[in-house]
Amino acid sequence: MQKTFIRGCDWETRYATLSEQLTKRIGSGQYRVGHYLPSEKQLASEFGVSRPTVRRALEYIEAIGLISRRRGDGTKVLAEKPFTDYRYTTRPVDDILYGRGAERIVTDQTETVCDDALAARLGAAPGSRWVHISQHRNDRASGKMLVWGDVYIDKKFNGIAGRIADYRGLICDLIEEEYGIAVSEIQQTIRPVIIPNIICVEMKIPNQSLGLEMTRRYLSHMKQPVEVSINIFPEERSVYSITLSRKQERVKDR
Repeated sequence: MQKTFIRGCDWETRYATLSEQLTKRIGSGQYRVGHYLPSEKQLASEFGVSRPTVRRALEYIEAIGLISRRRGDGTKVLAEKPFTDYRYTTRPVDDILYGRGAERIVTDQTETVCDDALAARLGAAPGSRWVHISQHRNDRASGKMLVWGDVYIDKKFNGIAGRIADYRGLICDLIEEEYGIAVSEIQQTIRPVIIPNIICVEMKIPNQSLGLEMTRRYLSHMKQPVEVSINIFPEERSVYSITLSRKQERVKDR
């Protein structure tokens, strides 16, 4: 067996790199759904890492729904892609939905270097390089623009840039498919804004219209942003609803 040694300066780096390698192998079909992964001992030998490092990587891959681990039964592949059931702490029932019945239109792609202000918005380091994608979404039936968006992806993932315009799913799914890096957490911030006039013109709404700005940071399991989207929704075309359910917790038996 050809060995694929992982070189990392610390334990966290090695386990993260191993989990990305295994995720990519599962996504490519090298480890097929329904089949079993090599044992911890075999993986440790192949990648040149300790068994605790292998165990930690497998725990992460199990947490995102790719594998099942049972004592005495080995590690079985359940799916090629991580599950997409992202849960919010506030448990919203309805979200701002623009993907259903909407068409993504990419108008520009450029490379940008983060200044201090952009770095703060992205949660990235000043001086880091990102691919900036300008896009919007139109309702297919009416042709109205539903959202104006700026998307930023880490430059090391720029290999997916040419596929974004025709891709119907989440951009982070493309990153996972191409690079084996799955999103484990989405941080979302929503705030009211006065929409810039230049965007109002494109949306065909009155100048100084009110809207909602939604920023989403898609984080890897290392809590590093792989994608950040900043979307503006016109007030007249967006609704954000949330339902809070009050439930009585039963006292557990002691």
